[in-house]
Amino acid sequence: MPAKALKVVSLDQCADQYVLGLVPRNQILALSDHARLHDSNFRDRAEHVRRIRPQLESLLALNPDVVVRTWGGDINLIKALTDRHIKVLNINDIYSYDQAKPELLRIGQELDQVASAQIEARRFDQAMAAIRQVGKGRTVLYYTPTGYSAGPDTMVADMLRRLGFRLETQDKGFFYLSPEVILSLKPDIFALGFYEDHYAMRRVPGRNPLVRARIASMPNFTLPVQMISCTGWFTAYDLAELSKSPLTGSGGMKAVP
Repeated sequence: MPAKALKVVSLDQCADQYVLGLVPRNQILALSDHARLHDSNFRDRAEHVRRIRPQLESLLALNPDVVVRTWGGDINLIKALTDRHIKVLNINDIYSYDQAKPELLRIGQELDQVASAQIEARRFDQAMAAIRQVGKGRTVLYYTPTGYSAGPDTMVADMLRRLGFRLETQDKGFFYLSPEVILSLKPDIFALGFYEDHYAMRRVPGRNPLVRARIASMPNFTLPVQMISCTGWFTAYDLAELSKSPLTGSGGMKAVP
């Protein structure tokens, strides 16, 4: 007798990507209310799928077999679900592409979607093999409108290394760079994150006219927002496409807002 098909709910946007990437539509009871946002990788697959907020009453009404999460839902919600014998599947943070495929395969196993995970793993391997070394050893500085950059132990840094760049700074994690520090650094190229978000750009260090002028005067490119909003195997697809774009010349792919 075949095993029962698991009915799945996702609690947050990053969990949505795993569910949409692996689980058949007829097994997805609901996604998070962020599943259709522009920075959701698989947003097109989320059309016509119910979207809910992470509230106990809403979840219990759906009677899921598995609730998938990365950061969604507080500790009280998670406890209430487990107390009712509803499986809560936590997706691990990943910090490099070396961790991406093992986590993909693990989640596929937990969701009884081994075949889907293996298909995605093959696509992932193909995407990684297709990434071009456009950086050619140049130094790069990742910068966001809020003034933050990323160190060598982050997924963003691994993306930039895979493109063939060397990091301008070696501070770990995500760290703040004041306008004064930015103006003192001399990367060969800027990699911009979230600069296409006009709401985020309203009143932030990245709008400093001196910072904007400095970035605009140098080679720069913008990382697609869906590539840096969540970490996972699926970001390799965008990275491979990005590597096919010209990343040279003042302004790079996109002018600084």
